[in-house]
Amino acid sequence: MHLSDIETRLAEAMSSTLEERDIHKRIHAKLKLVRYQPVSVAEVLKKLRLYLHTVIELGSFTYLAGDELAARHIIELESTVDELAYQLLIHMAVVVGHDIDSAPRAAPIYTYVFGVDKIMDAFKDLASLVIKGVAPSKTLYHQLVAISNVVVTRVRGDRLAGRSVEELREKYAVEVLAILRGGKWILNPQDEVVREYDALYIKGFKDNVGDLLEDIGEERLAELKPPKEMQRILSSITSMIDFLLVMNDLAHYQLKAQDPMLAEELLEMEVFLDDLRVDASKELIGMSGLNENDKLALLTLITRLEDTSDSLTYIIMMPAEEECRELLSSMIEEGSERIRVFKCTRSIDLDVLEEKLEDVGAAILAVKRGREWIAVTPYNIHGLRIEPGDAILVSYDVALEDDVKNILSGFGVKA
Repeated sequence: MHLSDIETRLAEAMSSTLEERDIHKRIHAKLKLVRYQPVSVAEVLKKLRLYLHTVIELGSFTYLAGDELAARHIIELESTVDELAYQLLIHMAVVVGHDIDSAPRAAPIYTYVFGVDKIMDAFKDLASLVIKGVAPSKTLYHQLVAISNVVVTRVRGDRLAGRSVEELREKYAVEVLAILRGGKWILNPQDEVVREYDALYIKGFKDNVGDLLEDIGEERLAELKPPKEMQRILSSITSMIDFLLVMNDLAHYQLKAQDPMLAEELLEMEVFLDDLRVDASKELIGMSGLNENDKLALLTLITRLEDTSDSLTYIIMMPAEEECRELLSSMIEEGSERIRVFKCTRSIDLDVLEEKLEDVGAAILAVKRGREWIAVTPYNIHGLRIEPGDAILVSYDVALEDDVKNILSGFGVKA
């Protein structure tokens, strides 16, 4: 080996080591100074709800697909989330700063911020593993695509430059989860026009996404039929991700409502997720024919999803005491949203009921069948049917509660 070759390899090794150190520093870095911003607590919570939704959905895809570009920027997204979360702490400090008796009542906000931080840590960890080359193999990703009705993919901006997000929604019936532009995220874009150097993260039915890809000269996502046991594992993972998105919405609702009856119902949901984790982990460990790297990668993902579930449950289950509600009501503009569980007395096609509820701005978040929960999404609702004894979790505007109850009653659904 020539000296120049040795020097080249040493340089590459040093570069790799320095990059890992840089990644490690970025993962553990925290904001050193946060200044107060004139933004309401309600607006901060609205943004954090959206950001965490994106982190869960996009972070899971990033790890499963091994998308290094997104991984690098998910790590950087934490600084934005931290700055928003710290605004809550500043608001709370101002409220209780001159009244020591009020300090214990501030616990919900501190609990919430702690939970947000733990969720970001879970997905930063997954993102850092992708950057280091530790992620499920492409074979597993192609198997996941094969069993999924709904997929997420990255699309180059130069293929769609000049077209609006709204146009893509209308023509292809897809969601644009986020746009990565100049190293910065635009989350849940609504009115954006795609630019040449953008990276778009798009979600939709597999056929719809495939049509979009073909129209811009890209191949449809490759699929590989998985063995039955792997199909069960991957299905459990996608179910966990769907439920984390529901639980994120519920955690933000519960921060304001602090409804002890709803909290108990949601605790059962977390138990269901934990059962999914345990069963999937056992199958993975005992599965033959799967290499150790893929086993480790999937077990790591399942564990981080459980960490996120624990953090959201931590927020949902915080003390629902009157004095906490009094203090929070002085900080959080009272929203009109209400979430309740309703019992079904007859068989119903869920999409028919959802269509009626949409007329009054209500939505079905989840279905409970015995001890099993099913997260309801725009992508699976057409295949769902509820039976006598099932329960549904409904979100609606409290001002329209009578209308919602009348619709539900007409379908044999009772409070």
